[in-house]
Amino acid sequence: MWQATRLAMIGDALVARLWLGRLVVLGVAAAILFIALVPLGFTPRFLPRPDILLCLSFAVALRRPEFLPVWLLAAIFLLADILLLRPPGLWTAIVILAIEFARNQEYRFREAVFPFEWLFVAGIMFLAMLANRLVLTMVFLPVPGFGSEMLYFVVTALVYPIVVAFVSVVLRIRKISPDEAVLLGHRL
Repeated sequence: MWQATRLAMIGDALVARLWLGRLVVLGVAAAILFIALVPLGFTPRFLPRPDILLCLSFAVALRRPEFLPVWLLAAIFLLADILLLRPPGLWTAIVILAIEFARNQEYRFREAVFPFEWLFVAGIMFLAMLANRLVLTMVFLPVPGFGSEMLYFVVTALVYPIVVAFVSVVLRIRKISPDEAVLLGHRL
């Protein structure tokens, strides 16, 4: 009887932590979108703004994949597409494919050092941006210059370690330990 009650309490705590993590991710994503919409300056800038929302998604998906389910990822990026005046659904679909690929590889990076993760994420970001550019070109929509898009990619890739530090230190979303992976039913 005592162990059944204890298991029920552990299950309730896991569910509460899961939903709290999802709410934190949603709140940070909403703050990022709000900051992206607020005009911070009226002078032209040399460097483009990095895609912090994309960096946040990769950082959370590689640390706690259960905090960022597909439906939440789709809702966040579809809202971002609409608010940032991008073709609705295109970047969302590409990001979902990229994040799901990274999520399937998450077990490989549990014990790996950070530079490997950084290169992996940068490679996926590069392929996602190329796929976006290819689809926009195929449907004859205006495409930004290749140089400006590569600068956007480089800035986004360079910001990724800062976002990972924010996620790990401030939000306290850390990589899953092997014991937690077994408890949560993740691949080993």
